[in-house]
Amino acid sequence: MAHDIKAVIFDMGGVILRTRDFGFREAVARRLGTTRKEMEQVVFLSSSAKQTEMGKISDEQHWQNVLRHFEQPQEDYRQIYRDFFAGDEIDLEMITYIQTLKPKYQLGLLSNAWKNARETITVMHSYLHLFDVSIFSAEVGLRKPDAPIFQLILNQLGIQPHQAVFVDDFPENIAGAAALGLHAVHFQERDQALANINALLKN
Repeated sequence: MAHDIKAVIFDMGGVILRTRDFGFREAVARRLGTTRKEMEQVVFLSSSAKQTEMGKISDEQHWQNVLRHFEQPQEDYRQIYRDFFAGDEIDLEMITYIQTLKPKYQLGLLSNAWKNARETITVMHSYLHLFDVSIFSAEVGLRKPDAPIFQLILNQLGIQPHQAVFVDDFPENIAGAAALGLHAVHFQERDQALANINALLKN
């Protein structure tokens, strides 16, 4: 099987870009009068979040919806936005690992992300050039775990589902990829995920 695999596709948030210090989000949650988990549900999993991931509303509109949900002044969204993500960092060991794959495999990035994601990542970080194809959901009007976004990246990479390994931290995205025939690795922590990927690649 390993010799059939031609590409490894990575999710971004929760895999490459992860929250290292939850203190910033805890502080934002206190300011909003809620818990971090409830706040994250609204930020990432609400109908407003899904709309912005599909590119149907702007980041600004989404954050105003978040603040409206918690009955907070909507003009504060820029500072709330910055504070919410202040504890996020790139996992440099993941980047190093991804670089080791590049000589042998095509690399893909497939992220449910908001409209400004590509610009933000390009400005703040310098890893997008590693990927042969990078797709952000808001740019294409599609989102995981729906089959069309997986098919889109497969088409752009020029491969079949069984020729790809897909790595993501959300179980529903893993299930969506597996249903289409990709080799899916559920990212729970770095060492586990890399071991699972290497087992598929026989590295």
